[in-house]
Amino acid sequence: EVDGQAIESLPWPEESAVWLAKQGGQWTLVDAPTDKTEKNPVRYGGFKDAFRHRMVFVYCTNGSKEENAWAFNKARFDAETFYYRGNGSIEVVADTAFSMSAYADRSVIVYGNASTNAAWDLLLKDSPIQLDRGELRVGDRIMKGENLALYLIRPRPDSAIASVGVVGGSGLEGARAAMPNRYFVSGTGYPDFMAFTPDMYADGMEGVKVAGYFDNKWELSEEDTAWNE
Repeated sequence: EVDGQAIESLPWPEESAVWLAKQGGQWTLVDAPTDKTEKNPVRYGGFKDAFRHRMVFVYCTNGSKEENAWAFNKARFDAETFYYRGNGSIEVVADTAFSMSAYADRSVIVYGNASTNAAWDLLLKDSPIQLDRGELRVGDRIMKGENLALYLIRPRPDSAIASVGVVGGSGLEGARAAMPNRYFVSGTGYPDFMAFTPDMYADGMEGVKVAGYFDNKWELSEEDTAWNE
């Protein structure tokens, strides 16, 4: 019985496992998944799951002087925080020094947005969530302004295990709003994506604009996306 639904006449599994999928609101017996790009125990999300697999921090150099300084300092701050809390040494590299082959099967944390970080198109071109200067696009919906901060996790497109994380903003105001949250503290949880403004620190949930989880295929799910309207 799953979610109150009785699943009857199950065959005896040959490999001591039964695979079920929720389709059309009903749990159904399915074959074992073979698509390693789907969510699985190796790479599932939420946001903090990106900080695994020898992650590398990639800061932007294509922004303004202030945007580049924020990204470099934030990446360095996160690396030093992880060094202190997790006893781990993180590589911090410029977007111009990053390549897919040099950092194969390693998770990547991208600091900035599509306008400022040259690694964005390599890693996040096909993401259904796009952060740009002055704009955040979530599927077909667009939010305007330079005060939007974003945390996001996506599967790395050329790897079956690694992820891509985003710590960024649609402008300096949004980027600075992404600074204070402590995602290296145990016990704090984040969804797959979360967009918010600086108002969150004064008004709580009123400052969170959208948050949610991708479905098993890493696509946007209306059922699992919450908008604050």
